[in-house]
Amino acid sequence: MRLFKLRLLPLLLVLLCVSSFGYAADIWEKGRHYKELPYPVKTADPSKIEVLELFWYGCPHCYEFNNDHLPKWESELADDVDFKLMPATFPGWVEHAKAYYAAEFLGVQKKMHQPLFDAIQASPKKYKDVDDLKPLFIAQGVKSEDYDAIFEAKGFRKISKVEEAIEKATKKIKSLRISGVPALIVNGKYKIGVRDAGGFPNMLKIANFLIHKERESLKK
Repeated sequence: MRLFKLRLLPLLLVLLCVSSFGYAADIWEKGRHYKELPYPVKTADPSKIEVLELFWYGCPHCYEFNNDHLPKWESELADDVDFKLMPATFPGWVEHAKAYYAAEFLGVQKKMHQPLFDAIQASPKKYKDVDDLKPLFIAQGVKSEDYDAIFEAKGFRKISKVEEAIEKATKKIKSLRISGVPALIVNGKYKIGVRDAGGFPNMLKIANFLIHKERESLKK
């Protein structure tokens, strides 16, 4: 009898492992831990799996997510994943979103992202509009006249590049059905929020799960 049990042990271990892998794959439920968008939203590069983070520089939760969770996760992403940022443009948040797009158009987005976050989180009342934020750009080597030029209205519509970007972002946010930040959108199809996911670490675990799901669907 004892020999029979010993022979069964390896089989039981294999079954347990298979069961555990199945549970890990099925633990994240659509509608409960993440939402599927009613209509897919176009991504920047269809050849890659896009993960889009929506954030606000004035959001302490976004700051924590940015500092303590995203760096390691982003550094481990495969080459077929395209991680992108997008500032939310809800009322009261637009000026900070303008700063993000100004940095993008000036070619200093990666250089400015952390300083903007740090400064706004440290002194939110000090940095309310783009004029308040200008010294941060100058401190990073941006010329004063170049910064001002980004906000100049031009063209037939008499609108600046930044304002145009804000308009596009606002329309996209509506189609993504975002009501809070930080939030992740995976490949224009799935929305992950902090509350549904159950915390920041789970947001990234779910993102990885959905990345794998999208990767497998591309093989079919």
